[in-house]
Amino acid sequence: MSDTTHFDLQTELTRLPFYMDLTPQECELLSASADVRTFDKGTVLHDRSTECLGLVRVLSGRTRTTMTSPDGREVTIYSLGPGDDDVLTATCVVSQITFDSAMVADERTQALVVPAPTLRRLRDENVYVRCWLYELSTRRFSDAMWTMQQILFMRADQRVASGLLDEYARTGTVRLAVTQDQLARSISSAREVVSRVLKRMEADGLLRVGRGCIELVDLDGLYRVIG
Repeated sequence: MSDTTHFDLQTELTRLPFYMDLTPQECELLSASADVRTFDKGTVLHDRSTECLGLVRVLSGRTRTTMTSPDGREVTIYSLGPGDDDVLTATCVVSQITFDSAMVADERTQALVVPAPTLRRLRDENVYVRCWLYELSTRRFSDAMWTMQQILFMRADQRVASGLLDEYARTGTVRLAVTQDQLARSISSAREVVSRVLKRMEADGLLRVGRGCIELVDLDGLYRVIG
């Protein structure tokens, strides 16, 4: 995919799940206020220090949503790819969101952004938008709870295997362009722990670790690690 991929705003708006339930006036409001934005790798799309962003739909690239503990430990609670929506960036609109999170572009990312004032008006005036927003926020909280369950109850090798297999499912290739640092961040673990687990898995013939990549050799074996 080229960095200059063009996305037609109106086409992307019609792909929003609630678009067909909007009135003509609401469609006009959406068209006039929403836009497609490009975020370079490492850009913070949203955190506690920024203004309420609104609804974000990833069109290309990838984002990572994190929470940070008081002692500075960062936990990745979920990642989003093309076609995924996020509403935790709209805490001023969905008041039930009660924890601080940050969204960062993991790579150059293009996203459809519906600004908070527009989203708030659509929520107040259209029951379909309101229901969809609450459904989306529930899904994202479920993602966060799944991550916490993994951190609390899965062994380090299970989390590493799960992270690798998730990347395999996303990319469709066994040669993963992922570093140990990136893998550690994605599963919210320490790099040293990930490094030890990968060395053990490599010795067991499950994978091969290269410079800036990890090649999965025994997919069935990795699934067995997860149990």
